[in-house]
Amino acid sequence: MSGHNYLASLLAAQNLDDRELQPLRNARDAIEQWLRGEIGSAPRIYYGGSFAKGTMLRASYDLDIVVYFPSTDARTLQQLFTGVHQRLLAGNLIVHPRTVALRLPYEGGFHIDIVPGRAQDSSFRYATLYKNTTPPSTLQTSLKVHIDAVKDAELSEVVRIAKLWRLRHGLDVSTFALELAVDRAMQGVRRDDLGTAFWTVLGYLAGEFTTARLVDPANTNNVIEVSQSTRNVVAAGAQHSREQKNWSTIVW
Repeated sequence: MSGHNYLASLLAAQNLDDRELQPLRNARDAIEQWLRGEIGSAPRIYYGGSFAKGTMLRASYDLDIVVYFPSTDARTLQQLFTGVHQRLLAGNLIVHPRTVALRLPYEGGFHIDIVPGRAQDSSFRYATLYKNTTPPSTLQTSLKVHIDAVKDAELSEVVRIAKLWRLRHGLDVSTFALELAVDRAMQGVRRDDLGTAFWTVLGYLAGEFTTARLVDPANTNNVIEVSQSTRNVVAAGAQHSREQKNWSTIVW
């Protein structure tokens, strides 16, 4: 089933232009400038998430900002997390602490997630994050590995289609889990035909996804939890989409 041209045009309509992206860049710059006043120049601050991976959609997007302190910083991870939190509050920002992020809500449902962590060495490739759970714990992972897993594998466009499909079908599965599923489905599959690629992804979601063990490519000890009920709903949605006769009803 060929759908490359239809899906390519669908994604083109979801591209954000420079005018739309500039407020995101401005927000990131303002947050970095404010944080630097307290944390200094040592931490590295990166774009993360869909902005860095090239998987943003006009229909729904947020911004991830990662703040990695150097490995030589003697403070505990909790102190680093709390310090960034307090600095944001001092700027009269509304902050909602999440599991590993500090969420800043904006109008219209948009939000910025700030993820503090400590680099494991001078390369800043891997970091340890504080998990704001009961009891508290830590998570070792790599923003850069996550970005490479999507961009270097040329999965950005297929991931964007999967995210748009998820959004339009009202499915509640995390973006990270969806990216891992796309990566698993696309092993050995050509990337230059979006119709073939996403049809393959739908087949995986309708079948193997229900029992697949999804693992963080930056840390094999970090298994991504997806409830069985969520897996079943996603599988049913994917199967329903595969029963449609044209792309306008598969990804509408």
